[in-house]
Amino acid sequence: MQDGLYEIVMLQRYTAIFLLCLLIGPSYSQNISHEFVAKGIEAFYMADFEESIRILQNVVLNEPLGDEEQFYSYLFIGFSHIRLGSDNATVRLYFQQAVNVMPDKELDPLKIPPDLYDAFMSVKKSMLGTIVINSEPPGADVMLLEPMSSKINREVTPAIFPNLLEKSYQVLVTQNGYDTFSAQVDVRAGVSDTLNVILFEKEKSFFAKYWPYGAGALAATAAILVLTAGSGGENPPKPATTLPNPPARP
Repeated sequence: MQDGLYEIVMLQRYTAIFLLCLLIGPSYSQNISHEFVAKGIEAFYMADFEESIRILQNVVLNEPLGDEEQFYSYLFIGFSHIRLGSDNATVRLYFQQAVNVMPDKELDPLKIPPDLYDAFMSVKKSMLGTIVINSEPPGADVMLLEPMSSKINREVTPAIFPNLLEKSYQVLVTQNGYDTFSAQVDVRAGVSDTLNVILFEKEKSFFAKYWPYGAGALAATAAILVLTAGSGGENPPKPATTLPNPPARP
């Protein structure tokens, strides 16, 4: 009796998920400009998983795609393999391709069946790391430069850079009046690392550094010249070079 009740509950649950997919599926495909990517996604939501894989694999191999179209192609190929019961290594391979294309791309958990969402997020979290950068003083500008690309991430300390692929990055920390800090950091997959930076004040130039003392010396010299000039132009008496003779005795 209990087994029969369990089967009825599970059937109702899967029916609800299926109907939800039918309602949500078109919204995903409508946001995709490439015709065949949209058709592959629609095939998935119609539970034609083999057709979805066939269409999307052909697209990624033979069609020029933007980043978002590539992301969704690899994503739904992975989803289709899960529904067909493929091995985890195959599913992970396609999810990894999706993450490599768009590490920052987030999925809406309300539009993806929970088991598929969890499977993708598990792979994503295992591939990406986070860098937290603090500075003293705080409020410094931070640039995180990805190697071999033109992408630059900008934040202000305390700065958090999530969803970073496992590789080396160049960090620049700048603030007015302080020397620039530059370093290379290595992001580790599945790990959040913290970089604490101490910024040092810039040294003043020689002229700026010693100007107060120089100004005082110039003022003292000017005062001496003024006093000398105010003596009427007469030369002061010179001291005698010989001693006078003693007076004669009486």
